Amino acid sequence: MLTIANPKIAGFVPRWATYRGLTVLFDNVGLRRDGPWLRLECALDAIPEYTLYRGLRAAMCTLNTDLLLRRYLFCALPPSTYHVTLWDGPNDGNVEQALPNARQRIADLLLDIPGALSHGNLISGTIAGSPLIRRRGWQVGFTVSRLVIVQHAALVALLEPTPTTNEAFSLLVELRSGWNATFRNRFGIAAYEPYAPHVTLGYFADPALAAEAEAELPTWEELVLRHTAGTSITFSSASLYGMLDMVTFFRTARSS
Repeated sequence: MLTIANPKIAGFVPRWATYRGLTVLFDNVGLRRDGPWLRLECALDAIPEYTLYRGLRAAMCTLNTDLLLRRYLFCALPPSTYHVTLWDGPNDGNVEQALPNARQRIADLLLDIPGALSHGNLISGTIAGSPLIRRRGWQVGFTVSRLVIVQHAALVALLEPTPTTNEAFSLLVELRSGWNATFRNRFGIAAYEPYAPHVTLGYFADPALAAEAEAELPTWEELVLRHTAGTSITFSSASLYGMLDMVTFFRTARSS
């Protein structure tokens, strides 16, 4: 536990490390325009469809993220950046898994983010042409099902498809699996399988403290499920995004 005894100090703010990559995210409504980019920085209260995100935000406020930081070195993500990943592409964490003939090309691409999204690049262009992005009108909805700590590193709200979109979700999973195999065969990198849609709520700086926090999970989960009861979020498209760290995601404003 980090103790604050000075009345002039209210708490601490996480400083996020550089973590560059390309990823396919479901498109949130209301991305913020920033020059040629649309940044993943959404005004949750201005978008009626964000009931699930607002429920997660309320749960984290109730848990008190300042207290979680002091007790467990838990670094909460800003609710304005909540998102659901469809497919993880090349990033600083998996570049070494790339095939030898593609590794340098991918390393150069990561150094070129965000530029690699705005000009011709073999890898970003390949991902942008994937069926996950080309297809529109998905109408895939999610609700919160569980709260888990993943690999003693991240606190995530697991999602499950809404009953009315189960068929669309099954098709999505099938397309994702096929695309994953295609990209792996060509470049050596693949996203995790099976697909487990989720919203990441934050990261633990120390795996030992994350292990200690496991004892709190049943209480935290009950609170999260209570705040998200009756909420859902529905997506109709996905796009290629660049990331510079865990709170900086963006896509080109030209994407439809």
